[in-house]
Amino acid sequence: MISVLLVDDHPVVIEGLRKLLEAAGDIDVTGTANDASQALERAKRLRPDVVLLDLRMPGASGIQATRRLREQDYGGAVIVLTSYGDQAYVRQALEAGADGYLLKSTPSDELIQSIRFAAKGRRQLSPELLDGVLEDFGGLAREKTVRDSDLSDDDLDILRLAGKGSTNREIGLSMNRSEVAIKKRLQVIFGKLGAVDRAHAVAEAIHRGLI
Repeated sequence: MISVLLVDDHPVVIEGLRKLLEAAGDIDVTGTANDASQALERAKRLRPDVVLLDLRMPGASGIQATRRLREQDYGGAVIVLTSYGDQAYVRQALEAGADGYLLKSTPSDELIQSIRFAAKGRRQLSPELLDGVLEDFGGLAREKTVRDSDLSDDDLDILRLAGKGSTNREIGLSMNRSEVAIKKRLQVIFGKLGAVDRAHAVAEAIHRGLI
């Protein structure tokens, strides 16, 4: 049996979820909680396989509750079940340590299957949120690549203009800098990218997803 702790500040939601999950046959709702404080205490005491919690609750949010669960070394799965599909919430929940983020519009059979998968260590996400999450984390990956390259925003602008075929003089005019300054900066950029010339630098920047 998969043990589940339900956390929601609406008794009707709790009761509906309890009936739905226990009808599956292999899921046992071992406890319920109405807020983050109760969730932390009961997760520590009951050690359920899965904590299914709402995002918006009195006091601490579901994201804050997730973070605190991880801080108190709760080793089970945490799934946020909410009506809010904002990418900012999804990102914050995953960063806090959630194993899943599902919308309350998720069909019953999919919710049950998600709990089963989460109990086995598989992350779960509502399909309609997937594209946004991939785009969001793709942006984060690009930001990390830029940071690792040690290139400034001006450096990237220079590379973009160089990639369009602009001369050092043209780049300087568009950026309000001298031709000599652009030439010197390109030498620094070459060093950071391990490039030997403008074409090589632009190609390397494109390959790394910098421009």
